Amino acid sequence: MAKVIICGQNHIRIPNLPRHSKHTLIHLKSFPTGRYPIEKLWYPLASFLPWQPLWEKYQAIHSFNRILYTNKPWFLTFEDHRFLYRNPQNKQEAVIYELLNNRLALDNCQKLIAMSDYAKLRFINRIKGWKIEEKLINKLDVIHPNYTARVNQPKAYQPDQNLQLVFVGQDIARKGGIVALRLAKKAEKLGLPLTIHIISGLGRGSGVPTDFPDSNKYLEDLKLLNLNNVVFHKYIPNDQVMQILLQSHFQLMATLQDTYGFSIIEGFSVATPAITTNVCALPEFIRHGENGYMLELPINEIRHWSNWLHGEKTKTDEYWEIVNSTYDYLAEQALQQIIQFLDRTDKQEHYEFLSAGALAQVQNVHNSEKQNELFDNLYTAAV
Repeated sequence: MAKVIICGQNHIRIPNLPRHSKHTLIHLKSFPTGRYPIEKLWYPLASFLPWQPLWEKYQAIHSFNRILYTNKPWFLTFEDHRFLYRNPQNKQEAVIYELLNNRLALDNCQKLIAMSDYAKLRFINRIKGWKIEEKLINKLDVIHPNYTARVNQPKAYQPDQNLQLVFVGQDIARKGGIVALRLAKKAEKLGLPLTIHIISGLGRGSGVPTDFPDSNKYLEDLKLLNLNNVVFHKYIPNDQVMQILLQSHFQLMATLQDTYGFSIIEGFSVATPAITTNVCALPEFIRHGENGYMLELPINEIRHWSNWLHGEKTKTDEYWEIVNSTYDYLAEQALQQIIQFLDRTDKQEHYEFLSAGALAQVQNVHNSEKQNELFDNLYTAAV
């Protein structure tokens, strides 16, 4: 057995680690901890001082979204190319950035683990033309996040039931909560038997990818939280989120940008199919008509929504028209998909098929037991 340091960004650690490792996993905090970690002073410092002082011995390191300066065997898991050091401001930074990026080509960097084919694509595009490109590609692999299936059979749908949908996401606009609210309004006008649960902190506006920066633009949509067919949950514990996912027929995440979409797989773990968009990594585990439904957005060669503007361009009236019309477009697509489902004469059988497909995705691709063995073998081989 080995002692393995776990460090780097917290938000992707749990689903990308062994759940019951035979090795000792030591989760460390940034150094110094609190509101002002060392990278606030200068970002690359976190590669040299990645954790609080630790005196006990360890044999390997697993880092998340962060290159390390270490001589120990180590692994790196990443969600896209942004962990690479880039765009130096001066010659000194350029030297340090190249030094750190080149650490990935050394033999003690055992494996580069992309969370998805989308992450792999972004990484390969970023290192194109580098001297170490071939070395990095040779140690690059895709290992999807892992989850434990919480049920062992698909769910049933009764035709006399209200169709229950749930949106889960802190960012109400980017992740598709605005689309869910507009769908609720359309459904209410048509008298459709539909209830939408919104689980969100209502994050929106400046600083959120794809959002229009003026958060006031979304106030009219947020009034829809008071609709009779909407149930709003702000901050609730994860076990309550899972209970709502279990009780829902579909998870709705009409996102404009999402590096992975962990909540979709959590929904699959309780056999809940998803309605989502075709951006980033989502098409890798959503198959239209098999474990959910795909809403189509125009995308570019890196699988991003092709109408997404950046920087100062997001502050223009033109961009508000773009995002506003896209929310409407997705809400209408989702509405038509739901109407098609409700109009099916075989909807009970079809729903059970979708639910079985969702559960099978977790059991076959995101299986925590299989990936536990995979990671344990990687750690053993490293030390």
